[in-house]
Amino acid sequence: MERYVEIRAKQIESETAQSTKEKEDAQAKDFSIKRCISILNTMDVTKEEKVRAYSVFKDPDSREIFLSASDEDPESAMMWLRNEMV
Repeated sequence: MERYVEIRAKQIESETAQSTKEKEDAQAKDFSIKRCISILNTMDVTKEEKVRAYSVFKDPDSREIFLSASDEDPESAMMWLRNEMV
């Protein structure tokens, strides 16, 4: 019985780790640089701003903030992005 519990515990650990990895992969896709640039291309920005924005998009947290904000309020997202590009 102990052996069964030990094997089952290891199996649960493995499944949990796999599930966490899948969630992280899905989140990375949701906040991709490609998606950020796609949203940016719909906004009224100069070429110079686009180039500077690419550097901001290198940071995963910045991508998440930009995309989350742009879903709710594109104007505020652009204001935030311009502030980050300074």
